[in-house]
Amino acid sequence: MSQARYQAADVEDRAAQTISDAANAAGAAVRDATSHFRETASDIGARVSRRADGAVNQLADRVEEQPISALLIAGGVGLLAGLLLARR
Repeated sequence: MSQARYQAADVEDRAAQTISDAANAAGAAVRDATSHFRETASDIGARVSRRADGAVNQLADRVEEQPISALLIAGGVGLLAGLLLARR
């Protein structure tokens, strides 16, 4: 094989290695970003769940304290929803 062919093969090998290294780095970056996104989404989900639980507990306490008012409000909301849906 001539010197030019050896040099071309060497350049080709280095280029393939560079491409492989870049692909591996990109894959690692995507895995890291995915892991970070998953952790962030999990944290947000936990916070939303805690707040929703708090809101449900607060609502339950208010309904226990004032059951008649809660019943009238629920009836009014139901009536309003029924009227709005009937217009469709």
